[in-house]
Amino acid sequence: MATILNRYDSIMAMNVCGMIEFAEDPMKMARHLEHHMEDDIAKTKREGYELIDDIEKLEDDRSVPNCEALLIAKKAELMKLHEIHVKLQDQLHQITSMKAVIYDTCYRKK
Repeated sequence: MATILNRYDSIMAMNVCGMIEFAEDPMKMARHLEHHMEDDIAKTKREGYELIDDIEKLEDDRSVPNCEALLIAKKAELMKLHEIHVKLQDQLHQITSMKAVIYDTCYRKK
């Protein structure tokens, strides 16, 4: 979970549109960012399924010490992961749209 949060923070810190706009090969940069976004989205899905599995196990086995506190923490973590997933999907959509614009401006005029 920490790796996705760290990766997400670094992605949010950089200006994706600015990076693509000033890239030497904007299409290549957009494809590269798109690939990383797709990887991160897949990771958030996997981590989400793992969290759901952990939550279900905790709900089934209430004998675990501090079960209620663990459930609350896991559910909060799942909600944060969902927020990250949605934002990554939004950014992927932006990058995909930018690829279309780059294609139209760079390759159709030739």
